[in-house]
Amino acid sequence: MPEHLHGDHANESFAKLDLYGEAFGADRYVDCSFVDADLTEASASGTVFEQCDFSGTKLNAASLHAVAFLRCRFRGASLFAATLRDCKLTGSVFERTVLRPLTIEGGDWSYVALRRADLVAVDLAGVRLTEADLTDADVSRASLRDCDLTRARLDKAVLRETDLRGAQLEGVALADLQLDRTVIDLDQAVLFATARGAVVRAG
Repeated sequence: MPEHLHGDHANESFAKLDLYGEAFGADRYVDCSFVDADLTEASASGTVFEQCDFSGTKLNAASLHAVAFLRCRFRGASLFAATLRDCKLTGSVFERTVLRPLTIEGGDWSYVALRRADLVAVDLAGVRLTEADLTDADVSRASLRDCDLTRARLDKAVLRETDLRGAQLEGVALADLQLDRTVIDLDQAVLFATARGAVVRAG
């Protein structure tokens, strides 16, 4: 990895750099630009990116472990075939971003903006999505099993054959969700029925 990329950086530009296959360690980047950079097959562990711009960045097949993307912007970026393990993406914004296929193992995606995102068949099981914005997102055949979706926005989201079992749905506008072969558990069935005005009684 080029020496000038190590350590702490603030308000620096790494735009359009060819960083193919580079390895990032416990470095920190604040208000930095990676616009149109090529990070294909890059690896990172313990790296912190805060308020960085990844617009147009290629992160295809990147391997990211315990990486923090805090309030970062991914506009027109590509994470095709990337792997994110225990990553924190709090407050980051994804616009017209390629997000599949994508491997996600745990992590905190609270307050993330994923409006109109294509997440078809993506496995998000166990991810924290507290107050995430999934408005108009397509999560068909995706797994949201055991996710924390507390106060998440799912307005007009496509939930066709989506697995919601075990997900925390407190504060979600359940009455507005369109269920199309969506997989839910018994406790959630009661919540959805109640949200639609049904009176649930045993026996």
